[in-house]
Amino acid sequence: MTTIVVTGHGSFATSLVETAQMIVGSTEHVHPVDFPVGTGVEDLTARVAAVIEQANPAGEPGQVLILADVLGGSPARVALAEAAAGRADAVTGVNLPMLIDLALTAGTASAPELAARAVTAGQDGIRDAGALVRPEGGVS
Repeated sequence: MTTIVVTGHGSFATSLVETAQMIVGSTEHVHPVDFPVGTGVEDLTARVAAVIEQANPAGEPGQVLILADVLGGSPARVALAEAAAGRADAVTGVNLPMLIDLALTAGTASAPELAARAVTAGQDGIRDAGALVRPEGGVS
């Protein structure tokens, strides 16, 4: 089973995982790693590495996917460092539709497969919901 690590600024990761649990139930293979204000990047790096080591002690490729909040931020840079070292795959821009989809399918796919699925699910979850309820030809 692929392990999913969710990381982001503040308590974003924990909140996102808890919200996904409200919808899909157990997310035992999904692990949040928060980056609280005042925490150093070294601490975040160590905590992400610890989750990866616990989930995949043999270091087998394709077993860990890291979902980070925003490209360029510290959590994403940590994720990219793990990807560059071959310890994980990484996707940025994590959102709830993406996490729900992956939580339901993590047992059936490798990390690279889930990474591709994450991008599609994340994009598919973004909608102009107002357009669904506006009368045809209405002002947007």
